[in-house]
Amino acid sequence: MGIISIDDEKYAKYERMILERDRCRKEAKLAETGYIHTFGDLITAVFKQKIECISLKKMLSYCLSYVNRNENIDLNNVLIKIKVEMTQYHTQLKEMIAENEMCKKLEKISESDALRVKQIYRRIAKKLHPDLNPQTEQHEELLELWQRNVIAYRCNNLEELEAVEVLTEQALANLGQEKTLVDIPDIDEKIEEIRKEIKKIKSTDPYLYRIILNDNELIKEKKRELQDELNEYKEYTEQLKRQLKEFVTDEGMFNWTIGQN
Repeated sequence: MGIISIDDEKYAKYERMILERDRCRKEAKLAETGYIHTFGDLITAVFKQKIECISLKKMLSYCLSYVNRNENIDLNNVLIKIKVEMTQYHTQLKEMIAENEMCKKLEKISESDALRVKQIYRRIAKKLHPDLNPQTEQHEELLELWQRNVIAYRCNNLEELEAVEVLTEQALANLGQEKTLVDIPDIDEKIEEIRKEIKKIKSTDPYLYRIILNDNELIKEKKRELQDELNEYKEYTEQLKRQLKEFVTDEGMFNWTIGQN
């Protein structure tokens, strides 16, 4: 048996605020996924071109440093240094590509299924949310079910949510738990903190991506911006290559595809 809240009305408000915050978080995640699905190819292309520019700039800088010291360019040493320095960028590029591919594979669900996902999540959240049921974090089975619930909710996995709801009822019954209201210390302050968090989520990316994704003209404008940025990086790449040609030996020692390895 849990502790009955002294102020049931405030507890109900606290519960609503927590669920509202979770909904906003999910909407922000879905907006981010939709944004990547819509613009991911261009964003990745821009970043890939940017990496090549950075690599070429580093090579040019090393070449100039050798010249300023009146030394012959040690190409192997330059390439080794650039490879090490570019590792972080290439790792980030691989992660972007993987995320882009994942977002492309995600399927949209029907409005009725989306509504059912929301309803099941709310039912489970009222019973398992750690802020509403302190025993969730005290029992490994309940905590695992809560984590499965959150993941399934964010991924719109209706089948998994239905399974989790059944398992939740069984687990709570086995533990002899009933629906209880928990006394929340400093509940007014916590409600205000959640309200501020919701406001922040709604006023920043990725939640604001929803504005672009719901307007075809804004989508076209964003694609034009990304394409322009890509073209600028391509132009800059060619400019850097022309500058580096001054350091090419008669044997043509430089590898112009460094940024694409």
